[in-house]
Amino acid sequence: MRTRRIVMAAVIVSALVAGGATMVALARAQAEPPGCDDIRAYQERYGEIERLGDGTRGITVLGDSYSAGDTLRVRGQRWTDALTRLDAELTVTLDAVPFTGFVNSGACGPHAFTERIDRAVAATETDGALVIQGGLNDVEAHRQSLANAAERVLNAAGDVAHVVVIGPVDAPAREDEREVDAVLESAASAHGARYISALDWDLPFRADRLHLTPEGHRIYAERVLEELRAAGAI
Repeated sequence: MRTRRIVMAAVIVSALVAGGATMVALARAQAEPPGCDDIRAYQERYGEIERLGDGTRGITVLGDSYSAGDTLRVRGQRWTDALTRLDAELTVTLDAVPFTGFVNSGACGPHAFTERIDRAVAATETDGALVIQGGLNDVEAHRQSLANAAERVLNAAGDVAHVVVIGPVDAPAREDEREVDAVLESAASAHGARYISALDWDLPFRADRLHLTPEGHRIYAERVLEELRAAGAI
């Protein structure tokens, strides 16, 4: 009987261990989407900060999947690349991580704007412009948390000559963009930064109703370039 009890105990322990391993594997799978491997591979190839174009006037962009060109078959069709085609005198220093925002750290690590702003500022030229593009991934954030995060980001960029904040677009797959837009506009105004609202831009979306088509990125770039010139940022 003692032998049988030992065997049964061993079976139960083995089952618990196996079940625990399965639960850990599931937890890891649920905590990190498949796209994270692609993001890491891309960063290993091009670095956390990319350099687009070879013009004499530089701007730095801190952004999310829109700036990164997420879901595009050809990443060079993203609006940040389009900027350098529209104005050959521009060089774009790009720090873009999908899923992120002022508050949202993303699903692939701690990459919120509050955690990346210092390196973006360090990459910005002395008399250059820093464009902070985002907010669409912060629609579910508490409004006060968003305001606090925006303040931290803008405080960190206090010594940059030209700071431009581009708010969220009106994506069919998201809600509450106008609330985010209002918070970011208020924060930008309080810090003397230029705010660009993209809510009323007529942009074509991909089937996911969230990301832009290549044509959408081109139109987005045209609008951004127009606003940057109007602000005297470039």
